Amino acid sequence: MQIAIWGAGKFGNYVLRQIKDNSTVSVVCIIDKNPDLNMEQGIRIVTPNVFIEEYSNKIDCILVAFLNGKSVRKQLLGMKVNSWGIFRDRVWFEQLKISKDLKNDSNILWNDNKEIELLPVLETLETNVVDYCNLNCKGCSHFSNIFSKDAQIPYEIFERDIKVLSNKVYIRRFYLLGGEALLNKSIKNYFQCISENMCKTEIVLVTNGLLIPNLSKDTLESMIRFNVMVSITEYPPVTKMKDKIMAVLEKFRVKYEFRERVDTFGKNIDLSGKNNPMESQKVCREKFCQFLRDGKIFKCPFSALGNYYFDYYNISLHFEEGIDIFDENLNWDLVVEELRKTPIELCKYCGKEEQFKWEVSGNPDKGDWLIKE
Repeated sequence: MQIAIWGAGKFGNYVLRQIKDNSTVSVVCIIDKNPDLNMEQGIRIVTPNVFIEEYSNKIDCILVAFLNGKSVRKQLLGMKVNSWGIFRDRVWFEQLKISKDLKNDSNILWNDNKEIELLPVLETLETNVVDYCNLNCKGCSHFSNIFSKDAQIPYEIFERDIKVLSNKVYIRRFYLLGGEALLNKSIKNYFQCISENMCKTEIVLVTNGLLIPNLSKDTLESMIRFNVMVSITEYPPVTKMKDKIMAVLEKFRVKYEFRERVDTFGKNIDLSGKNNPMESQKVCREKFCQFLRDGKIFKCPFSALGNYYFDYYNISLHFEEGIDIFDENLNWDLVVEELRKTPIELCKYCGKEEQFKWEVSGNPDKGDWLIKE
């Protein structure tokens, strides 16, 4: 099969390195708006217009390999090529292997896939279903240990936002967390809301797992019914209960995973505001944690929840961040692209992360989050 790869950046090179060993595929050219870039294997780079003039009758398909590749689907329709596919962003973010059988690779959206004609793709979105926690880690990035125990996200707000987003953007994976998400006694309703309004979206419940041995049968069965993945963060107290947690989940055949054990936390808030936003974004551990909160999508949890921290400790900062999902004039293709690529004003207040030993903090101090005042 003779193919062209659209994208001469890091993503395109990543794809090219894998495809070079596929004996059924030959890369004829690379498409990119900047033909002066250099590919690792010296393959010619051409603009979309040059491709149409010189190559459209020489190749069997185009593979798009850059973030938010769906943004060029309208251009692809005019490329005079019968077959084209767009790599999902997760191939790059998660460094996934590409199948030698390209046509059956689930990480490629081919032009005959109905999903390709629908909505812009946001790889992940997360939201708190409660803001407080039963563990209260020192320096929690969601500030859970300074929220009150009645800080639960109303289901009506959650449902409203999910219904709006379901018509604006395709979310591949939706994370429900907190605080401790399982402190929300109506969590199954949140599962059901996503399942009914975003039927193709993967639901992931992020939890410390400590409450799992005491969950009701109804809640556990709802995890099966709505195909929920339970993702357990293994803090030191969780390790002691790991066998009990696994036994309950396996008894009810709930899908689960244990994340890498957490023995350290990091803090990076720098109140001087003198950091380079682009450099801060490059090293940010939450740069792919787009966050839904009360009708807005935020670049990260800090931009969504930081004002609560500032107010709690009487810090004279306040930021108006977030994208209003009710704005009818939004270009969602652009929104998806900008969320991950473009830093925000708040990034100036994120410095080089400092590690410290994980511990529970029942009496949090504002310095638990600060590297510099």
